[in-house]
Amino acid sequence: MDSTLGKTKMKKLVIGAIIGAVGLGAPLASADAANLRLLTSWNRDNWPTYAVLDNFVKNVSAIGGGKVSISITGKEVVPPFEQLQPVVAGVFDMLFSHGVYHGGSKGIALAADAIDPDIKKRRSSGVWDFIDAYYQKNNNVKLIALSPGSNKGYHIFLKKPLTAQNDFKGRKIRGTKTYHGVIRLLGGSPVVLPGGQIYTALQKGVIDGAAWPAAGMLSMKHFEVAKYRVRPTFGTSNLVFLANLDKFKKLSQTDQKVLLDAGLKTEMEMPAIGDKIQAEEDAKLDKMGLKYTRLSPATYKQVKATWNSSLWDVANQCCGDGAGKLRALAQKAGLTN
Repeated sequence: MDSTLGKTKMKKLVIGAIIGAVGLGAPLASADAANLRLLTSWNRDNWPTYAVLDNFVKNVSAIGGGKVSISITGKEVVPPFEQLQPVVAGVFDMLFSHGVYHGGSKGIALAADAIDPDIKKRRSSGVWDFIDAYYQKNNNVKLIALSPGSNKGYHIFLKKPLTAQNDFKGRKIRGTKTYHGVIRLLGGSPVVLPGGQIYTALQKGVIDGAAWPAAGMLSMKHFEVAKYRVRPTFGTSNLVFLANLDKFKKLSQTDQKVLLDAGLKTEMEMPAIGDKIQAEEDAKLDKMGLKYTRLSPATYKQVKATWNSSLWDVANQCCGDGAGKLRALAQKAGLTN
């Protein structure tokens, strides 16, 4: 069998299976309501990240007066790294995820983690509009929101503290591609694993630590298998809301505005909400006896520089000239280096 044809048939079979799985419980749409199916890369067990989606859904309901509803399907139906395609195909209407999860499909939103989380400047500079246009052209999806999870960004947590040399040389650290530059800088070996496998991998000694958004150790129970949090945190975690472009165009202008207004409101609100979640989590982990292991000022300076440069390297690999144009826009606005 021709391999291309085989892959095409397989993709159709997978999409057909998804339609069957989600279709059984689909609500009937009323004549005056927009009912949207959203696919999420995280469930409530990772509350600090899911909180962004929770806030967005509440904003949609409040702004739309309940006339736009969202039904949520999680990673148990479609694995996080495979979720863009069903949205592009129209099986789902929306996606809540991170650009790195679909980086191989021109996921240019991953570069936002190297762009300062100044929401007003992102929009006035053309950065937001560029990302929107890029997704529309390359994936037939519309950007609804690009929301920071907090101001605290990312961290690495470990089973043992940093070495006397202020690194974790020789240890295996879980991380998606965007973390690899920092992991290697600190002497580690990157291991790519889905977030749901981190706990077991730490428990069994497959990995010695993991890179993850700075909040999440509590809800995902990582504190049970890793006792040290590396500080300071670095970067900014940005979560993306995308809508199938054909579906979006079929919505009334009023409903389109509800989604976009809710997206902007979520972007503006989440840094403060996320910081509060982070502070509450850290306080609870402190009481439970978890420790901090700290990077020296000199090492931290290197981490920040490496994080930024390696992110743009990944963006260049996924998106070529598009990444270069986005970086130029962000540099002109003073949002990145």
